[in-house]
Amino acid sequence: MSQADRVAAVIATHNSDRFLEATLASIQAQELGPDIRIAIDDFSTDATRTLLGDHGFEVQTTTSAARDGATRIAQNFHQGLRTAQAAGADIVILGDHDDLWHADRIRHQVDRLHDDPQVAMLASDGFLIDEHGAAVPGTIRSTFPVPDDFDSLPLRKRLAYAARHSIATGGASALRPALMTDWSVPPGWLHDRWWSLASLRVDRFRLDPTAAIDYRVSDDQQVGLDSGDQDSPGRWLRGKARNLGTTAKRVRDASGLVRGSV
Repeated sequence: MSQADRVAAVIATHNSDRFLEATLASIQAQELGPDIRIAIDDFSTDATRTLLGDHGFEVQTTTSAARDGATRIAQNFHQGLRTAQAAGADIVILGDHDDLWHADRIRHQVDRLHDDPQVAMLASDGFLIDEHGAAVPGTIRSTFPVPDDFDSLPLRKRLAYAARHSIATGGASALRPALMTDWSVPPGWLHDRWWSLASLRVDRFRLDPTAAIDYRVSDDQQVGLDSGDQDSPGRWLRGKARNLGTTAKRVRDASGLVRGSV
């Protein structure tokens, strides 16, 4: 990886001013600052856009017309990724609007991608905090566990596991856009679930055990750790029963990707 590689910070926002100031301050405090700052804002009516502008972010309004929350979030991040790539970014660091980036996050993830130049998606870990910033027991990885020997499993077994379980959290991930031909996400999927599968399918996905962020857990999250405990059948089924049509489509999408037909 060249020293000339450009790094973009990409976040998606919607009426985010409750936590956004702290998030932006943590980005501002990075040991290795981003060259490009992009936010895709979903029609905020509070101070979100002003805060973003004050911290040097280019703010775009979402172009998504999706009504489904997961699809809309995924499309917003896809818009941000493509905007960053068009602006010349070689590496994109994703962020949620309420998390805190550790001061060495960008430097660490850039170094990891430098060490393994064939990786398209690096999924780091994160500590958990509550809405007041106090530590919560556990980590992202303990909420969404993977086998200890995941990286040494045959690719097909890794894919099969990833099709059934969340293995990446977008807000703690870094991407190298040029290594994937298509980052678009099918309707009904979150960006991190689909991108982890798509990059794993071509063996360009890596787990990173280092905590890169403090992941905030709050009651007003649209998407969060309530989808955790993924090995608990009762909880999983209760969540899926709310939208069986979307679930069936997701199974078809994932199966097709694993078979290599997507």
